[in-house]
Amino acid sequence: MPKKFVSETGLGDSTKEGGRRAIKLGFNPKSGYGVGVEITKSGLHVCIADLDGNIDYLKRAEIPADRESIHAYIVKSLDEIEVPMDKVISLGFSIPGLTNSVDGIIVDAPELKWEQVPFVAEMKRYFDKPIYINNDVNCSALAERWIGAAQNIDDFVYIHIGAGVGSAIVANGSLVHGKDYMAGELGYLVLEEDLLHRNFNNLGEYGVFDKKVSGQALAQYASSVEALFAEARRGAEASSRVVNRFVNHLSLGIANIVSLLNPEKVIIGGEVSRFMQPVVEQIQSTVSAITPIRTAIGLSGLGEEAGALGAISFAFEQEKSVI
Repeated sequence: MPKKFVSETGLGDSTKEGGRRAIKLGFNPKSGYGVGVEITKSGLHVCIADLDGNIDYLKRAEIPADRESIHAYIVKSLDEIEVPMDKVISLGFSIPGLTNSVDGIIVDAPELKWEQVPFVAEMKRYFDKPIYINNDVNCSALAERWIGAAQNIDDFVYIHIGAGVGSAIVANGSLVHGKDYMAGELGYLVLEEDLLHRNFNNLGEYGVFDKKVSGQALAQYASSVEALFAEARRGAEASSRVVNRFVNHLSLGIANIVSLLNPEKVIIGGEVSRFMQPVVEQIQSTVSAITPIRTAIGLSGLGEEAGALGAISFAFEQEKSVI
């Protein structure tokens, strides 16, 4: 292990011959840091964490996502907590769209109006550091595996329910990206009813499953998703019917995923998950009734830091040979 990543923790016992006591060494998580940046339509979410995932800095900034502004805000953030650039091991970026994480290219991010952007190459003009990008849902999944609900789990699926629906697949401890980096596009899932009504998917548009279980789909039945679930808990018939239909559709999707991938756990995150605690048990029992393959279903315990923190985790994973 490189010297900068270890620290002295004390002295060991003397040898039987009374020789000099050995110096005990331990891993020093504060010897290196990662910078994670989640880029959204409204600005940046910046996280700085040590090698163990302890967060030293977390702030959201409503600034433009041009490369110069990103560079300036990262430098400012590091200065605020007095972390020198030479302690930064790598930088990771969480992107709301399709990313080629191998070549560092943002293939398509409609929310940002970016297409075929050589993002990593552009950011390397500002930082002489390893830089990596990945899709925002993939990053959230990696955050769960690092410090969240999927710690020590090598096979799980993370489902993000926000304005749309997406998922990330971790199999044998590694993200599954797919040939075109499109693995986990759960919004395009179809059921028999969609075939009968010829409800098909078009690339770049919300999919048919998005229109059933996303926050955008649910919000049309009440003033907000939160209000919908609150009304259902109070026994309002119309809201209860909508939430039950949501549970059924989501359970069918999860059951098919479980039958196909056999994950140890399915974790549900995203904005809608904040209101789903009352229905988790119902989803678990429904999925268990549909498929004989067992899995655990639970909600994410991470907050808005997940995307940026997961970007750090992804970057650290790429640099594991030097950590």
